[in-house]
Amino acid sequence: MCLGLLASPVTPAAPDDGRKISPELAKRAHGMQPGDLIPVIVQTTAEPTDGHLVRLHGSGGVLKARHAAISGYSAALPAGVLEALAVDPEVERVSLDAPVRAFLDVAVKAVRLDVATADRPGIDGRGIGIAMIDTGVSLHADLQRQPGLARPIEVDFVGRDHGLEDPYGHGTHVAGVLNGSGLLSSGPDAFRTFRGIAPGARLISLRALRPDGTGQTSDVLTAIDWAIQHRRGYGIRILNLSVGHPVYESYVTDPLCRAARAAVAAGIVVVAAAGNDGRIGSGFGTIVSPANEPSVIAVGAMDDSGTAAREDDVLAPFSARGPSLVDHIVKPDLVAPGTFIVSLRAAGSVIDVEHHDLVLRADEYLSGGDGGRDGDYLVLSGTSLAAPMVAGAAALLLQQDASLMPADVKARLMASALRIDRLPFETGAGYLDVAAALESDLRTTSALSPRAVPGPDDTVVLEPLGNGWDGGWQQSLIWGGGRRIGTLRDSENDMVTGSGLVWGGGSSRVVAGGLVWGGGSSIVDSSGLGWGGGSSMVGASGLVWGGGSSVVGTTGLVWGGGSSTVGSEGDELVCTGIVWGGGH
Repeated sequence: MCLGLLASPVTPAAPDDGRKISPELAKRAHGMQPGDLIPVIVQTTAEPTDGHLVRLHGSGGVLKARHAAISGYSAALPAGVLEALAVDPEVERVSLDAPVRAFLDVAVKAVRLDVATADRPGIDGRGIGIAMIDTGVSLHADLQRQPGLARPIEVDFVGRDHGLEDPYGHGTHVAGVLNGSGLLSSGPDAFRTFRGIAPGARLISLRALRPDGTGQTSDVLTAIDWAIQHRRGYGIRILNLSVGHPVYESYVTDPLCRAARAAVAAGIVVVAAAGNDGRIGSGFGTIVSPANEPSVIAVGAMDDSGTAAREDDVLAPFSARGPSLVDHIVKPDLVAPGTFIVSLRAAGSVIDVEHHDLVLRADEYLSGGDGGRDGDYLVLSGTSLAAPMVAGAAALLLQQDASLMPADVKARLMASALRIDRLPFETGAGYLDVAAALESDLRTTSALSPRAVPGPDDTVVLEPLGNGWDGGWQQSLIWGGGRRIGTLRDSENDMVTGSGLVWGGGSSRVVAGGLVWGGGSSIVDSSGLGWGGGSSMVGASGLVWGGGSSVVGTTGLVWGGGSSTVGSEGDELVCTGIVWGGGH
């Protein structure tokens, strides 16, 4: 009998919202042999008891780590015991331990950092600790500090290296945007200086990704646990996450979202890259986890067109767009420069070797420099580089007023952002403006990103998730003007035409490239987005939000009220050597 079971593939029951096993985990386990190990994250109702862990080991499970932020643990578990684990009364949720991946001079001026620092001498993030979870940080001269200033430290969760090290090269580049001093691009011979947003802040590198730029969610959870537990000792006020994975379940149960939420509750501002899958299908619904968490600041990317002026800036085509899958949270929260960002080079790293054409020559920023000599900087693109710009700006706000809480910082950054004539699903509240954010005096007890829902009479409604945001100022300062996504529940209907968004009291329709919320059945062409009250259908690159059965083509996305089908093409996007996979 046991041999028969070992030879039979695992066929778990079809997942639904009431089950403890996440849909993605159930899908991955389907067809596996019962003895095949699958990486899982188990969330428990309280700290797991010794008896529970004994049962785990007795069933063939191997404990990897315990996680304080989510009250649970990560483990490798035989696929055949998933159902038995799920009925354990101590178990609240079992999710896949999902794979994660890692996703300035002109850019600094585009966010008006030069104006902010000119008006406030000494504003450089001093006294603020910024933890970044990434591939590590190399000992670049621009990260070294003079005596009296806090030097970077690194904690490794995936290897046995000691000191600063970045075999992949992504983390070093992110660190430069956050904290680079510009030392090697300064002096009498320099005509371009590549300085980070908060060079005075203390950098804490939490290496949770392997040398190839990949990792597991469980290692990121361990790093978040460390940041929360050591926040007071290292003065950690900000956590930068330029890593993530596709959304597989609601933010309510997603382990990475729950850990990020715990960090915010502990007083840490969490900033996450929105993701680089904006070229997949219509681009809508491609926000990654944990950027979909409402308490997190999710950052999309702008293309600054290589100029300091913001008038010619456009949304980067790879930048992920909302609303988020499953929960329909309005994301990103704001945008910042994220294309062709010059920052620190980790010499000899994977990115440096495999993409050596991205390395700047010394004579590209130093007069009289040897044209044949490699410089100390390189160019990358991605929301991975937009996120640290916002995290660095948060450090300046906290240096100026250490009493600010995460909600205050998020509200000030969003309310002061430069409004852009794009859908909020594309650019959120607008374009990061550091100078304006430092002028803001907003306070709020909660700053959860709202949910987008179909409202009465075919309106599009912002549904606040918390009571802390006052509807009036959220509407007028964050989503107001001629580009609002819809109306709050007590507001009148609105119609916006300039941004390609239409809604009204009756039936609505919009041409190619637009967005439709229809009162009944809605059909949109291949570049549109539909939200239908009944059945909905969209073409090969579109997106559907359907009230009943939904069907989408080979590269699209589906939100279905009933059954849904999705194709498998277009699951991966490569942008300047940084890959965000759609499940890989």
